[in-house]
Parts: sequence; structure tokens; C-alpha cells
Amino acid sequence: MAFFPSFDDLEEREEQLRGKVFELPEEKRKLFYKKQNKLIKDPDTYAALNYFFLGGLHHFYLGRYVTFAIEIVLLIIAILLLISGNMFGLAILFAVGLYELPQLFFSQKIARLYNLNMSLDLYSELNEGSMIDTERKA
Repeated sequence: MAFFPSFDDLEEREEQLRGKVFELPEEKRKLFYKKQNKLIKDPDTYAALNYFFLGGLHHFYLGRYVTFAIEIVLLIIAILLLISGNMFGLAILFAVGLYELPQLFFSQKIARLYNLNMSLDLYSELNEGSMIDTERKA
């Protein structure tokens, strides 16, 4: 069982979406691309935020504010515990690191999957929900 779809699967699903968008009337197609350009996230920016900054700033970039808040609070608690000499802070840092490690290695896929799901939602919204929702997989 894979945590994330393969790059080939992502590319196939992106191509299917491009085909569906191409079939939209010109007015809806222009609106789709206009809205998509405002919502799309750069996979390289996500990867850089994930790699260089502690505290889950990459979650904030994707609009996952609750996850960002939890990670930043855990990071602050861990630092305060370590400063006070409590080694439980190290366990918290280790746990957050374990949670973040797969996200670091799969950051490109995560951002592309976010963009695909956002684009599928946008397409469904513009096409009055006629997009096949079973294609949208987390």
C-alpha cells in the first residue's frame, strides 16, 4: 500500500483533468484557469519550506492551518522543555520529526496532489458537480 500515488498516476490524472477542462465552453475554461492560477501552489516552494524551516511552515503554505498550529505549538513546547532540562522535549521533537520525514521525501507529490485535488474541486464547481468524484483520491 502506497502513501501517495505514483508520479505516473498523478500525471495520468492531471492529463485526464486537462482533457475535461479542454472540453469546457471557452468562457468556463478561461474562468477555470483564472481561478486555478490564484489557487495553485508551487511544488518547489512547498519542498523548500518543508526542507529548510521547522514548525510545519509548509502546512501553512497549503492552507492546513490546524496542522501548522499543532506542529508549531509542539515545537515550542519541546524547546521549552529542553531549556528547562526535561528530556521529554527530545521525545516530542523525535515524534514530530518522524511525522515530518515522509512529508519531506514526498513533498513534490504532496504539492502536486494538493494542486490536482484543488483543480478537481474547481472543475466540479464550474461544471456543476458533474466531474467524477471517485477520481479524487487523497
